[in-house]
This record gives sequence, C-alpha cells and structure tokens, in this order.
Amino acid sequence: MWFGELPTSEAFDCLLAHSVRVDGKRLSKGTLLTRELQFTLQNAGVMSVIVARIDAEDLHEDDAASYIADAVAGAGLSISAASTGRVNLHAASDGLFLFSREAVLALNSVDPEITFATLAENIWVPAGRMVATIKIIPYAVPRVSVDKAVQAFGASNLQVVAPTHKRAILLQTTLSSLKPSVHDKTRAVTTHRLEARGAILVDELRCEHTEAALTRQLTAAAKTSVDWLLIVGGSAISDRRDVIPAAIEAAGGEVVRYGLPVDPGNLLLLGKLGDKVVLGLPGCARSPKYNGLDQLLDRLACDVPIDDQWLNSLSVGGLLAEMLDRPQPRVSASRTPTIHGLVLAAGMSRRMGKRNKLLLPWKGATMVEAVVQSLHDSAVASTVVVTGHEHQQVEDVLAEAEITLCYNPAYEQGMGHSLARGISQLEDADAVVVCLGDMPAVPAAVIDQLIKAAGAKAAEIIAVPVYQGKRGNPVLVGKSFFDTLLQNEGDRGARFLMQQYPERLIEVEVGNAAVLQDFDTPESLEQI
Repeated sequence: MWFGELPTSEAFDCLLAHSVRVDGKRLSKGTLLTRELQFTLQNAGVMSVIVARIDAEDLHEDDAASYIADAVAGAGLSISAASTGRVNLHAASDGLFLFSREAVLALNSVDPEITFATLAENIWVPAGRMVATIKIIPYAVPRVSVDKAVQAFGASNLQVVAPTHKRAILLQTTLSSLKPSVHDKTRAVTTHRLEARGAILVDELRCEHTEAALTRQLTAAAKTSVDWLLIVGGSAISDRRDVIPAAIEAAGGEVVRYGLPVDPGNLLLLGKLGDKVVLGLPGCARSPKYNGLDQLLDRLACDVPIDDQWLNSLSVGGLLAEMLDRPQPRVSASRTPTIHGLVLAAGMSRRMGKRNKLLLPWKGATMVEAVVQSLHDSAVASTVVVTGHEHQQVEDVLAEAEITLCYNPAYEQGMGHSLARGISQLEDADAVVVCLGDMPAVPAAVIDQLIKAAGAKAAEIIAVPVYQGKRGNPVLVGKSFFDTLLQNEGDRGARFLMQQYPERLIEVEVGNAAVLQDFDTPESLEQI
C-alpha cells in the first residue's frame, strides 16, 4: 500500500487518509475518491490530499478483517459487518467462551498491523456480549500477511458453548449448631447459581452430618434422573477421609479430586457416583459471591471436559474477585432493590468563566440544590454528593439537606475519579442514579421512571433516559458495574459502560427534554 500526499487531480481511486470538510459536509477518512469527489475537492480549493492507494497484492482493511473473522469464529458466535477495518464477534447465546490462547498469540505474532483481542479465557458470557474484535490498523495489509495470520491460528476456533440444561439435587447435612435458615439460604443461593447457567435444582434433601446418613441419601439420589449431586456439609470437608468423601465412596462412588488452587473455593471436592457428577461444596458456596464452584459449574453446564491440567491452571488468576462478565447473583424477588442517588458536584465550571455554575440561582435556590431536591423527592433511598472545586461553598448551600457529603481532593483529575469516589460510599446499594450537578431541570418523575424500568433487575443493568432518540442524564447503574467504576479514571462518567455492555442497557423514553439540558456556558444558561 502506498501512503502519502498527492495532488487532488491524481488521487482518483485512493482512500482519504484524513477527514476533509467541504461545503459544510465532512468527507470521512477512508472515503474512496471518485471522479465526482475529486472535482468537489478541487472546486472547494483543496488542491492536495493525503491518501492511501491499495496495491494489487493488498487487501482492503474491511476485507482483511472479515476474512480473518470468518476463519477464527466457531460455533455460538455471530460476526458483525466490517467497518473501518474492524469486525466484532458476539456471543449468539449465553454460554462458556473458549479458545486456544496459543492460537491467539500466534495470530498476533504475524504482523503488528493485524490485531486480534479477546475477553479472558473460560468465562461465562451473556448472549450479545462482544467477546473478540479484529482490527486492521492501516487501510490495507498484504494478502500474504492475512493468509499467514489465518494459518498461524490454525484449526482451533473461538466458540461460545451453550449450556445443556442440567438437573441437580442438593444434599445438605445438618448440625445442631446450624439454624434451618442457613440451609434455606443455601438452597436459594444454589438455585440462583444453577439458573444462571441454564440448570435447575429439582430437589433438596437434608440429613444428619454422619457418614451413614449421607450414604443413604446419596444411594437414593443416585437412582434419580438428575445429572449432578451437590453436597453442602454442616461442617466443611477438612480431609479426604472426612464425612462427605467417605460417604461418596461408601455409596459406590469415587473421589476424583479434593482441593482447588483457587480462593475462595479451596475445599471443593469433585467426584462421581454412577453416571452422576458429585460435588462436595466449600463453605463459600453458601454465598452468592463468585468462587471456585462457579468455575466448575460453568464447564459442567456446557459438557466441557474437566481434567487435572485444567484444574491446576486455575491457580493463575485463582485469587478470585467479582467480575462483571461472570453470572451475577439476582436481587431477591421478595424485596425491592435498594437504589441510592449520587450527585457529581466537584467540577471546576471552566467554560462558565469565573462563576461556579453549581452555585448560580435556579428557581429560588441554586443549581446543585435543585438536583439534590429532585433526588429527595424521588424513590431513591438516600443521596451522596461528591464535592471538589469550591467544596466549602457547595457544602454550605447543602448544609440542611438530608445527604451524605463526600469531598474528592483529586477532583481536578476528572469526572471519572469523582464518580469512583462516590461509588465507594455505597455499601448496601443494588444500583445508583448518577446525576450531574449542572442539570437542575430534571424532575423526580424522570428518576422514578428509571427506577421503575430497572425493576428487580436493577443490580444487573444500566438504565438511561431517552428524549426524541437522544440519550441523556441521569443514568441508573447496577452494582454489577461498581467494580469497573471504582477503577474508572479521567474525565469520563458512566456512559462508556453503554458501549461495552449494550446487552445490559435499557433505554427509557421519558418525554422530557430536561434530560438533555446541562449548562456549561453563560450562553446556555441565558437561553433557558
């Protein structure tokens, strides 16, 4: 591919390397220069342009990306149309995302202008989630490089393996020191954990925490038509000869593995009883927090083999933390999600001149007071206000408001830092409504519309108001995204999540233009 500057008259059939504005219209970079466009540019006085010319031995960026995507995509994936040298691969269904790490590395080693990025290995993804992207850096790459990249990847495919709808029985052993409510909670958590992977809990059995009692239960359960037997002991397994492994063997089963190199989830047992998979669950399985059990269930749900090599590989990354792409615990249908309000009031109002716009008068109060009042009048449980620039003055006008004030000393680092600071104050929230301090016209009714639209799924989604096809503010963000926001930096708010997780986005038509109205300049304020 040739790249450089040419007289416009000689640039026929070349691609614009940079955008050009002509007669109020924008010719985007990558535009193919036809004769008509040549004349348009020349008539506008554009006598030279920087262009790329594709040679016969090259492939256009879109063609190259599409060719590679077709070669690497396997079952359970959909392929997007190519645009600007990029093709995205999305999960066609819920399932386990699998690929060969070595194959991905080999492809990326061929030519740095051919890039291939994926999500992490062996994670559960929801339908619609983008799992990989192919991006060609220049406007064209040599065909031979594309062929080598595909050959390097080999026969291994990326794939999303859908679950096969397993059935399970939960067996719980009891001790006098354990309240029945503990077992009830364990059943509820297990039910949700299975449902997240397309499996169902068909029965629960309880017995004394003795080898004999558990052996009888296992022997009876082995005669049913379920796939999995899940055992939660009144006391955790402390040795391979303990009650649970001993009962499995007494019932005619086999202990395949005891102990995983992950935390939480070390004390997990994997066994067999006839055609049933038997899992002795660690104590952390009583909690919805992600642990080693979830990693095994992901694989078992999709009939993906489990061997010692894979189990040992869990040690890298085995110190587990909550991640957005993993199945999330649901908010119990028996309670209403707890949703808090968060006002970002730390900015420096640079475009407003010397005045702090948050302190400007608004209908008998100030802008920031109006925003706080809307939250107070809405269904949020409480409100946190993050201050920064001129924080003392902002805090003074809010002195009598029923809020929690949070000062961000690093406010100059941007909105993202202030957002993370505010999120860190929320301990019991299922979701938060993030409001901007310079949007005083948004009424409580709009906030309530977001909360109603989110409903019981508030912890798992993003809800954004829409007016005449345009997305506005405030934005409701579920706690599934809090870890991501706590690592947020720079001057971006929560809106980047909408691009990364479109399958979690709910657009709420509100019929109120106030969701689009912020005030950054004296002119914008005077217009209203």
